[in-house]
Amino acid sequence: MLAATVTAGLHYLAFMLMSGAAVTQLYLLKLQPSAELVKLAARVDRVYGIAAAFVLFTGLARMPVAHGGKGIDFYLHVGAFHAAATLFVIAALVSVVPTLRFLRWNRALVQGLLPSPADWAGLRKLVHVQLAAMALIALLMPAMARALF
Repeated sequence: MLAATVTAGLHYLAFMLMSGAAVTQLYLLKLQPSAELVKLAARVDRVYGIAAAFVLFTGLARMPVAHGGKGIDFYLHVGAFHAAATLFVIAALVSVVPTLRFLRWNRALVQGLLPSPADWAGLRKLVHVQLAAMALIALLMPAMARALF
């Protein structure tokens, strides 16, 4: 029971860290790009990615009945779980574009090149999509736990 409680807590904590990283990215992308901001945004993106991986792994760890979870059969028959999993995959796929851009921009910094303000600000739409997906996942969590649909 303790292991299940700790795993659940880590799962929620990782989700909050992932959301916080996305909000931080959104804020950074509102500012004028500079070398320092490009580096910081890339670091925040790494935190987002690590937190997302931790959300996935702790979520999977919560499923087995042997570890205090409801079991995979429970979740496979809950529409809210499928909706949340789909939204998580969408957020993960959308996050690939900012990650690749941050990597490219970091390499360009060596040559003294900064992203254009339009390219920099353009990523905000993608981060908004990620945050919207995470907000919907948070709304689906109680429905998943209670198998409401």
